[in-house]
Amino acid sequence: MHEHPVPTYVYVLEGEVELQSHGGQPHQYKAGEAYIEALNHPHQLFNKGNVPAKVLVVFAGEEGKPTTVAAK
Repeated sequence: MHEHPVPTYVYVLEGEVELQSHGGQPHQYKAGEAYIEALNHPHQLFNKGNVPAKVLVVFAGEEGKPTTVAAK
């Protein structure tokens, strides 16, 4: 699992993915859907489908600072 100290926007370009967050229920997203990941909250994204999945991830961070860190 990992977390983001900056706002993170995710758009599913192809396939289907499942977002698993620490302490929460999994959420499924398919091509054409988007979501915003929670700040500083452990999570992981999985491809649960039978075809490759592609996502576009946009970080709103500051140059020189990490956008992703390992969960504690």
